[in-house]
Amino acid sequence: MKKVALILALMLTSSMTFAQDAAPATVFAGSADAFYKYDFSTQTTQPVSTSFTNASDSFQLGMASVEASHKFGKASVFVDLGFGSRASEFTYNDDANTFMIKQLTFTYDVSDKFKITLGSFGTHVGYELLDAVDNKNYSMSYAFTNGPFFNTGVKAQYTAGKFTIMAGVTNPTDFKSAIDAQSTQKTFIGQLGYVGETGSAYFNVTTGSSNPASDKNVTQFDFVASKKLSDKFSLGFNATVANVNDDFDSSLDGSWFSLVGYAGYAIKDNLSLAYRLEYFDDKDGLSANAVGGNVLGNTLSLNYKVGNLTIIPEFRFDNSSEDTFLDSDGAGTQSNTYVLLATTYSF
Repeated sequence: MKKVALILALMLTSSMTFAQDAAPATVFAGSADAFYKYDFSTQTTQPVSTSFTNASDSFQLGMASVEASHKFGKASVFVDLGFGSRASEFTYNDDANTFMIKQLTFTYDVSDKFKITLGSFGTHVGYELLDAVDNKNYSMSYAFTNGPFFNTGVKAQYTAGKFTIMAGVTNPTDFKSAIDAQSTQKTFIGQLGYVGETGSAYFNVTTGSSNPASDKNVTQFDFVASKKLSDKFSLGFNATVANVNDDFDSSLDGSWFSLVGYAGYAIKDNLSLAYRLEYFDDKDGLSANAVGGNVLGNTLSLNYKVGNLTIIPEFRFDNSSEDTFLDSDGAGTQSNTYVLLATTYSF
């Protein structure tokens, strides 16, 4: 009996040791979104719009995302795949396809404070994020639409207490391959960050070739801050300016900038309001929208949560200094109004 007990004890000890030494499991997650939008102009699309919600009077599938991550020792990998029109718009420089690699990164933790990441990763610039489940407003800002979407390259990040610093070098903005960009020019990125108990602040910069075929370079400075004032009320702010320089003709140089304010109020645990106010100035017509003036955007969204499902009724009114939009007769007009109903789900 003593021998049997000893053998069982050894087996149990061996099993526990093996379990402790075994590699951790892969962690999976994902999300999905869809929407219906009605534009009061009755136009199915507008010549100027923000990302992902230009289609009107149509039930639209946004994007289904599947994420997988695995960490073993100091090394980790993160895979983020997107399916749908939102993913296609995000990776617009890739061949037209509704299935895209949104992010693919390999990270090595040199120490608890210092890590190096290689791959394709979402931009550090701006307040809003690609996945609809990560934003309170379903439609996007002009700042998001005209800023960088992602970078492909290498970056290093050092964290010391509440402060972080990041620097990296990548392919031209929004290109997964320098061959696709037809350029070996590089983009340089950087960030200084602070994360406190109830708020955070980041100063971001990116500089390099925006689109080599157009012989233009963009240097963008960006500031993002958020503050939780109470259990119910929070504020956010994003200020960004992009200086555009032509390689051959300085008369084509110019800039655009955006100031965006965010306010959130929790009515109940599962019900909240989100308001976004944006002033977007593109008097030089150098943004992707090529507005040629300024736009004041107002967006009010209600977020109603049922478990992992969020239902988002949204109202948006944009007013421009130019005849930026189309009215019901197809003539230019300075304002655009629409409502949408969106759903998001995370798993």
